[in-house]
Parts: sequence; C-alpha cells; structure tokens
Amino acid sequence: MKKIVAFAAAAALVSIVSANAMATEKAAEHKTSEDMCKAQAEKDKVSADKMAAYVKTCVEKHARAPHAAKPAGK
Repeated sequence: MKKIVAFAAAAALVSIVSANAMATEKAAEHKTSEDMCKAQAEKDKVSADKMAAYVKTCVEKHARAPHAAKPAGK
C-alpha cells in the first residue's frame, strides 16, 4: 500500500514539473507584437532609417485591432 501511495505522489510531482516546464517553454516561444512587426519590416525590406516608424505604426495598428474592442452581442 505504501508503494502505491509513493508511486502516485511521485507521478503527480513529475507531471506538475513537466507541465510547468512546457508552460515556460511555450511562453519563451511567444513573440511580442513588436518582434512580429520587426520581422515583417525585414520581410518588406524597409530601410533602416524608416524601421522605427514602421514598427511603431505596426504595433499601434495591432493594439487597436477590432477583435480587442468588439462589443458583446454583436
């Protein structure tokens, strides 16, 4: 009986640790809107002198996306 309880406790501990590790890894993979805008600017071959303005405009555009302020019921 003690072996079953110890095994269950160990299995629960391992699952908690692995779930936490996966969540941390997933958070590290998530890109910010600024990172995505910089990548898009590089893809669009925006010149270095216009890069800051492009990224600022892109981030602002994503910040006021329609899905962020959609009224309920419509």
